[in-house]
Amino acid sequence: MKIASLLLAAGLALCAAAPAAAAADYPARPIRLVVPFPAGSTTDAMARFLGERVAKTLGQSVIVENKAGAQGSIAASEVSRAAPDGYTLLVGTNSTQSANVHLFHKLSYDPGRDFAAITQFTMNPLVLVVRPDLPVQDVQQLIAYAKANPGKLNYGTGNSGSLAAAQMLKSMAGIQAMDVPYAGTPQAITDLLAGRLDFMITDISVTRPYIEAGKLRALAVTPRERVASLPDTPTLAQSGLPDYEFVAWGGLFAPAATPAPVIDRLNQVFVQALQSDEASAFFAKQGQEAAPRTPQAFDDYVAAQTVLWGELLAAAGQKKQ
Repeated sequence: MKIASLLLAAGLALCAAAPAAAAADYPARPIRLVVPFPAGSTTDAMARFLGERVAKTLGQSVIVENKAGAQGSIAASEVSRAAPDGYTLLVGTNSTQSANVHLFHKLSYDPGRDFAAITQFTMNPLVLVVRPDLPVQDVQQLIAYAKANPGKLNYGTGNSGSLAAAQMLKSMAGIQAMDVPYAGTPQAITDLLAGRLDFMITDISVTRPYIEAGKLRALAVTPRERVASLPDTPTLAQSGLPDYEFVAWGGLFAPAATPAPVIDRLNQVFVQALQSDEASAFFAKQGQEAAPRTPQAFDDYVAAQTVLWGELLAAAGQKKQ
């Protein structure tokens, strides 16, 4: 009996030591960052920038893979089924982690159950842009034009952030417009530039070059305050919709049951990268703001955001697909 007890105690000690030993050797091979949107998207640029810097710190390659489609759920589903060892990670967003549960009847993953939060990356304000030949110069003119031409305007959405932001605009302004969904923002921007779409509410980073070149017209930004990267562009709240406020976000997630020491190591190196002067300059140029958090703080934030997104989408009249 005594021998059995000793063997049991030894076994339990080995089990407890296994995650610590794995963390001590981590990472022993390249890490995959799975991005739920296409190459050229804001999420992709963020992942590649941070991945390059974390790779130098860890001494291992960080490989970015794009798995676009279904508002990011294809990538999230894949990572949710990956081994919980820290080698396959999701660059998740408000789409994959908070909005999709309110958008789809049958979601192939559970954002709350299937993932461990590592750290938030950024807060991402959006911008309302129109094709330059649309005869509107500001938000109130867009609203008036839409009311004079009910159902004739269309807009592109490459993720659930764009979708929710546009639905909020339609609901608060009392206008009708047709949603044209895309697998990602770059494809939607291409059609907006070609005149096949009338407007979008989307990432500043992918639209600012076209705004500066006069190929798109910025009417308003979505946060409560103006954005440093577009200082002359008013907010939607300043443009006659006083209750309008919207900000997207992104961060890093591992499959559930990933050992805590691995989560903590990843948090450490990514937060270090986020807090660098180089990152501050990069995100400012992108129209974003670095927003690192501890794993627990980020997990709490995502849970609160999931409730908020349910309220936003319900208020905007968005139905589950």
